[in-house]
Amino acid sequence: QEQAMQVAIVAAGFSPAEADGLRRAMGTFKGDGTITLYEEKLVGGMIANGYDPDFAARTYRQLEGFGSYGFPESHAASFALIAYASSWLKCRHPDVFACALLNAQPMGFYAPAQIVRDARSHGVEVRPICVNASRWDCTLEPAGEGRLAVRLGLRLVRGLPNQDGARIATVREADLFRSVEDLWRRAGLSLKGLRSLAAADAFACLGLGRREALWAIRGLAPEPLPLFAAADRREAAPAP
Repeated sequence: QEQAMQVAIVAAGFSPAEADGLRRAMGTFKGDGTITLYEEKLVGGMIANGYDPDFAARTYRQLEGFGSYGFPESHAASFALIAYASSWLKCRHPDVFACALLNAQPMGFYAPAQIVRDARSHGVEVRPICVNASRWDCTLEPAGEGRLAVRLGLRLVRGLPNQDGARIATVREADLFRSVEDLWRRAGLSLKGLRSLAAADAFACLGLGRREALWAIRGLAPEPLPLFAAADRREAAPAP
């Protein structure tokens, strides 16, 4: 905006006050379009100062477009540096890039599944969530020949609290989990947390698919049938 003010003053003979009015109009272009009030003065002033009419008209259109969307130079430089560094990392180390991006979720741009698909399409080995290997964050694991694989973290399990993920990683340091019941007893997870892990297929390392894991979880603490559960609630209710 300051550069636009300078153009108006130097090229079109605007006073500082008029140039500041142009700046404010550019800032509200989307709202009320007041920048159009300055078109005749800007173009006419530039022509009067010896500029080509076509060039003057194009200059106004550029300022008008900037009013629709403009970006401070300092911000643009900062974002350009981030974009350059990110592009370099994605090109040279796609495994590291994918791992870092997954750990930065949610960002509101791409879902984790999209990031995983893109990583695999660029030759990155992505290993699934695993109760015996995953930490809370996604991590990098040796994949042979100097390569790294991305191990998906427990943070990607929908509905699993951070503290549950931390307990899994801490308890597992003593010994790997051998069954759903072993994890339940040692880590003290709720049945809801276990179901979340099952839905994420995190028990595959124990030879259990999603359905088998859910059946194993149901066997840990049998729940009463709905009819009897309702009767129990009525009996437990205080007498009026």
